[in-house]
Amino acid sequence: MRGVTVLLFLGFLKAAALAPGDRAPILEAQDSYGRPVDFRGSYVVLWFYPKAKSPGCTAQAKRYSELHEAFARLGARIYGVSHDPAKEQCEFVEKLSLKGGMIPDRDGRLARAYGVRSLFGFYSRDTILINPEGRIERIWRGVNPFQDADTVLAYLQERVR
Repeated sequence: MRGVTVLLFLGFLKAAALAPGDRAPILEAQDSYGRPVDFRGSYVVLWFYPKAKSPGCTAQAKRYSELHEAFARLGARIYGVSHDPAKEQCEFVEKLSLKGGMIPDRDGRLARAYGVRSLFGFYSRDTILINPEGRIERIWRGVNPFQDADTVLAYLQERVR
């Protein structure tokens, strides 16, 4: 059993080798309400988080929501991504009146494609910025949930000017 635990932990540490300039591996998904989401044609922020309604994730979601208009002015769309079921994400959005979208990644397809670590369905806190051409613009791994949205916004403000 100990060997299995070590292998699972090592799997959590391994991340895909994506780099800025690479074509985004997945450019379509469905949001938590079942609407199609296309990652092409504008900047897209995918902020991966461990669990809806947890303290860090709540703070991160609220901050992205507060900055939603600033991101929109720069032509960026924001999506939180977790392993949570769509229903739980919808409750999260509605309870906090969040702006931006949520994408349930129940099969882990997005997490694997974007090199996001997963341990027992809890994703590492990573943020991926896709540019309008469908390429990886920037990757932030192991972000601080209290600073992430501000960091990404500052990067975009410098980039889009």
